[in-house]
Amino acid sequence: MTTIEIQYRPFRWLNYTCKIKTTHPDSWEELTPAQFISAACVFKETITDDKLIASMLGLRKRLIRKLSPYQKFSLIELLKFLETYKPYYEFIIPRIAGFKAPYPRLKDETFGCFIFAETYFERYSSTHEPEYLSKFIACFYRPSAFKESDINVRAGTIAKQPLLTQEAIFINYFLIREWYTQEYPLVFKPAANQSKKEKSTWLDVYDAVVGDDIVKQEEYANLPISTVLRYLNKRIQKH
Repeated sequence: MTTIEIQYRPFRWLNYTCKIKTTHPDSWEELTPAQFISAACVFKETITDDKLIASMLGLRKRLIRKLSPYQKFSLIELLKFLETYKPYYEFIIPRIAGFKAPYPRLKDETFGCFIFAETYFERYSSTHEPEYLSKFIACFYRPSAFKESDINVRAGTIAKQPLLTQEAIFINYFLIREWYTQEYPLVFKPAANQSKKEKSTWLDVYDAVVGDDIVKQEEYANLPISTVLRYLNKRIQKH
């Protein structure tokens, strides 16, 4: 966090200034849930500079309006870190519609949950249909263990929440993906480095892991994500 000291004139017709000290986040992981939603607004281009600065500094917007154009420009420059998806291992927004976010590093999440989440994530990325966004979130934000049959009901509740909050969770997952790319570089090869033959969905990966062992499909789906990804990373390394 960067400590910020702001000088401003509370009343333009009076010749004296006030000082206020606050802090500004320097990275994605330092954002609060409210600030993360503001960051999502930046990508959607639905937030004013004054409102964005106020959110990042934890100050009232009416105070930000008293700053000079140069002061505002300098504060906006502190948000350069938003231009890069830095690896991060957990969801910053702790709850949505009463459903709790998963543990850091997606601990205790299963490979089956991961496959469904990735599928809806990719569908929303390509179609921008809100239905897929709420279903993606419903895979991870739950009150209990993952069950495919519960996705639609939970997604219906999540769909009623502000779209920007949902978008913020979607953007957050980009950071978690970057963290996984760092941890399992061979499994999460960047799409630009793949040939058409190499490109596949996570359902294809699941079929490759399970093979014809239909009896054990559920057993494989209930394995921890980290166990399967570690296995896949080693398997690719050997070949």
